Amino acid sequence: MKNKLVLAASVWLLSTSAIAGETILRGPAPDWIPAVAPHLSNRPDNPSQHVRYEVVESHVRAFDDHTETYVRMRLRVLSPLGLQQASQLGLEWNPALQTPTVHHARIIRAGETSDILDKADFTILRREAALEQSLQINGVLTGVLVNPDIRVGDTIDFAYSFRTRFDVFNNPLETLAYSHSPLPLDLGATTISWPASMRVQTRAGRHAALPPITQEGDFKVLIHRVTDVEGEAYPDTLAARSHPDYGWQISSIPQWGTIADHIRSAFDQASALPDAADMAAHVARIKSEHATPEARALAALRLVQDEVRYMALTLGEGGWLPTSAREVWARRQGDCKGKTVLLVALLRELGIDAIPVLVSSENLPLDKYLPMVSAFDHVIVKARIDGETYLMDGARIGDRSLTPDIPLVHEYVLPIAAHARLEPIPLRLPPRPTGTMHIEIDFSDGIYSPARVTLTDIDRGHSATEMQAALAQAPAAELTRLYDQRWNNFLKDYGQVSDIKSQWEYREDTHEFVASATARVAFDWSDGPVEIPLAHVTWKGFELHEDEKFRDADYGKKFPSSSSFRTTVIMPEGEDVLDLSVRPYEVEAGATRYFRTVQRNGNRLDTDRGSITLRPYATAAEVQAEQAGMDSFEDLKATMQVKRGYSLTAADRQTLTTAPEGDPEVALRRGYSLYDEGDHVGAIAQFDAAIAGFPSPQANALANRALAYLALEDLEKARADIAAGEAVDPNETILFHAKGRLAEIEEDDLEAVLAFTGALRSWPENSHALYRRAAAYERMGQSARALADLEQIVTLEPQEAGAKIALATQLLRMGRAEQAYDQAGLLAQAAGYPDAKVQMFIGIAQSLASDLRASDPAKAEAALTNALSVESDFPALLIDRAGIREIQGDSQGAAADMARFKQLTRINLDDPAKACVSQSLLRHSRYFALTMCTRPSSDEGTTSNCI
Repeated sequence: MKNKLVLAASVWLLSTSAIAGETILRGPAPDWIPAVAPHLSNRPDNPSQHVRYEVVESHVRAFDDHTETYVRMRLRVLSPLGLQQASQLGLEWNPALQTPTVHHARIIRAGETSDILDKADFTILRREAALEQSLQINGVLTGVLVNPDIRVGDTIDFAYSFRTRFDVFNNPLETLAYSHSPLPLDLGATTISWPASMRVQTRAGRHAALPPITQEGDFKVLIHRVTDVEGEAYPDTLAARSHPDYGWQISSIPQWGTIADHIRSAFDQASALPDAADMAAHVARIKSEHATPEARALAALRLVQDEVRYMALTLGEGGWLPTSAREVWARRQGDCKGKTVLLVALLRELGIDAIPVLVSSENLPLDKYLPMVSAFDHVIVKARIDGETYLMDGARIGDRSLTPDIPLVHEYVLPIAAHARLEPIPLRLPPRPTGTMHIEIDFSDGIYSPARVTLTDIDRGHSATEMQAALAQAPAAELTRLYDQRWNNFLKDYGQVSDIKSQWEYREDTHEFVASATARVAFDWSDGPVEIPLAHVTWKGFELHEDEKFRDADYGKKFPSSSSFRTTVIMPEGEDVLDLSVRPYEVEAGATRYFRTVQRNGNRLDTDRGSITLRPYATAAEVQAEQAGMDSFEDLKATMQVKRGYSLTAADRQTLTTAPEGDPEVALRRGYSLYDEGDHVGAIAQFDAAIAGFPSPQANALANRALAYLALEDLEKARADIAAGEAVDPNETILFHAKGRLAEIEEDDLEAVLAFTGALRSWPENSHALYRRAAAYERMGQSARALADLEQIVTLEPQEAGAKIALATQLLRMGRAEQAYDQAGLLAQAAGYPDAKVQMFIGIAQSLASDLRASDPAKAEAALTNALSVESDFPALLIDRAGIREIQGDSQGAAADMARFKQLTRINLDDPAKACVSQSLLRHSRYFALTMCTRPSSDEGTTSNCI
């Protein structure tokens, strides 16, 4: 059953005809066609248009027993591409319902008119375009007229009409049309007329106006005329429920129940249970095997879905009247109507309340529609079981539950019953994800050795059916190749992939298609944090409607839709070797719930990232706020990084120290990893292999080997590699790092600044170069420049705690204690402990003073004094400053600080032996506690050796 609404400037009407035919008649236009006043447009030709539509007319007249529709189109060819559009004229009709008549087909060239029909005739085709897509035979014919001679500049004038009847529904008049045209038109004219005695309802959407209706003789006439309009298309994201807001409707059907009344008797008669032995056996089996009504209903649904092939025969009245359940079962074939009456018969025999209902497969907002037959294009079953309403579709495949993985989405149904009304049906969310993917990464053997990876991808619902069909048609070897390629493409960005083994299966009991694979992946950790596969954020919201007229329109959402992307990371037993940065979130934005769960259990991390659409649309207000909701977790990346100090396992070392044959790129990356782990000798060996393996000198490999030589203090070899690298590519970023490191060793801060500036020219986001340049600036006394570099790092890496600490430290070093305190607050907030602001600030101040204590105690004292200007009388700062003042010989200042410290804490500093073991003192200042341990005891006059 297929009767799709056409939403355009021309009007599409339901009507069928007993006087239909398979030929195209020729004749004059009907005498009722209204005269349309001409319009001479002053608009210039649009260079982007290949055809200019000068006139488009659509006139419809309803009579008591049939309807006539007249269409005329006059267009001018503007370009060679327009010849393709104008070279064929065509029309479609259903021969069981309609009779077409062509009135004229002309070409106007240089003011002279010729008749195309004198030189050519229509070819009639039976295309059945829907046969392969939906197993539907509708009988629609297509008439094609090929223009034998068409040229740029020609004008084509083509007119035809249909005489139609739709006796099943007593020839209703119904229209849903729009005030604007999807085509750019010089003149568009639409009229709809009906006998004045016919009762007709009209309705206009909230953003539309109903065209004027006048009476001409015995007919009411709606007239809609537009001139010089640009083609307007609806936004692709416009929700179906918003379409009626921009159009107007006409219907001669008084109420929804009238539609059901016309076909109720046919459905009742067709719903008799087949009198067949095998059907009786199936009923007996279902009753004996299943005790509950729910289980019996599901068994009946599976019988109809699995045992009866879908084939739609929608010729003529067959589009609306069902074949009997008896015939459907005998042939084991039926369309949605036939499958529905068979399922209704089965359910009723099993004692279940069931009724056929008309629905819109596109879930049109029927509450916004006038009663229209064309609003429906499908029929299913509504069943009541234990007070619950269930929708069941016998034309689907693979449902394994009355609440299936892909719920039926019909917010309104029309029961084919007496006194029927539209019934609202609550939406159901998918009971589990409609698609899920899981990756398990097992690092048990070591972080650098090839991890054991297991992947599982599960499709449910329609996707499972499609995959099952594809599986049956493709050779196993080809499927293996395709899946191996798919998994390799997914994994290769994480490192070196090997030993892929793919599998797949269709699970009949759960109607799932499961593709899985195992592989080995040697992860590449050389570029810093690695994204945790599947756990990172990828969501993107709607673009807002640009056209002002759609500012308050709803946005269409894919529904039902629910996804789950799960990741499991298994680390070496008993070791916390990975810095895992992944936080949970749950945000509702734009009628979708986005989530990520995170669970850490020992050496195992489990994450689940997904979304679930809550309804088929989002309001304009929701979409306007949507991006703000998404921004709340935009920066919540999911990454993992090898922790500093990680000890290589035997498997790690074997992997990293083995030179890969014929793959210098892998050797280079292994050299990176060995360098990061402090094995500079091993790194040099891999860099040697990489340099030897590349067909020409490679600046990056030479620069990295130079860094390894510098770590071993072999400056001569480092200089040689730097020179060789410059000869190949003087702009290689790592080469600048090597030159900068060499300058640091040689204590040439200006050269270091120049080198790291060079690195930043080729890679402005290079935070390592910014750190190193900031340090060089500070050593040169250019604190403001050092501060600017650190501020840039915080901008580039807003979630990086180390960047905030470095910036706060520099601010404190420069005497800007208040700003440093603010940075400490941001650091505490980002860490999830906003109340820890003071403690973090004190820690930063103590760390800075500790770094400066030996080299520049005066600056160390100044840093603590600056910190005390914000946190006055903080014991830890006072006792640290007391120690530094003692170093500088300021015994009076030290004594004052210690006196205030004792007053605040009541810790006894007069007895060094007791102070040495005081946990309270240790918590305030480890440095001062150790100092007390080296002082003579007041009781023994000897040095304490407690530490």
